[in-house]
Amino acid sequence: MRSSEEICRFGLRRPQAAACLSTTRQVPPNRFRVEHFAIEDNMSLRLTTGFCSGMSLQSPPEGTRPTSGKVRTAVMNSLQLRIPSARVLDVFAGSGAVGIEALSRGAALACFVESGAEALKALRINLAEVERRGKTLPKAPIIRIFATNAVKALAQQNAASFDILWFDPPYAILVQQWPLLVPELLRIAADEALLVVESDDEAAKYLATWALDEACPWDMSKQKFYGKIAVSFFQKKS
Repeated sequence: MRSSEEICRFGLRRPQAAACLSTTRQVPPNRFRVEHFAIEDNMSLRLTTGFCSGMSLQSPPEGTRPTSGKVRTAVMNSLQLRIPSARVLDVFAGSGAVGIEALSRGAALACFVESGAEALKALRINLAEVERRGKTLPKAPIIRIFATNAVKALAQQNAASFDILWFDPPYAILVQQWPLLVPELLRIAADEALLVVESDDEAAKYLATWALDEACPWDMSKQKFYGKIAVSFFQKKS
């Protein structure tokens, strides 16, 4: 029996993607692209796209750092062509905003990994509302919660089971946790899967250096900076 909590099955509609303005600094050939965005700091937990548009998400009272609403939307817009029918993993999910927005935009499955008690309460409330909104839709995607730490949760996933992996740990522990999680992230990633990591500037530098190692199993395609927030994009090597 799976040690997961299957929350709901319902259908989705594919939304239109919104545009995002940026300034781009080109880097030498065979290196990833770096983009810096002038973006207002906005921690909104209101969804703006898809069948969950207008939904306000519950957030834990303290102890978590939700992804900025504008950052989340910009990242989702950049992934829009990959989201429909994708299997999405949201690690350190918090309120579940990223995974829920992916579902709202057409993902077939979302798996949420979260161990904090208060965060789990908010996550379950949010997913109940997603289920309510999805009852009239024709298709049946799957949502699961793994209420445990990231290392244990990843070990419980089947090989090659995710197309998009979103990783947003507390910034202070990313570098410490990364070597423990990389082998499992690689194992559960499907061919040509995308790995997206939110971090601060210092962890972004660490990830960039890690990606330049010839032995790295991921290609870093770009890094986007939204003020002090960095988002690194990787694709699994074939």
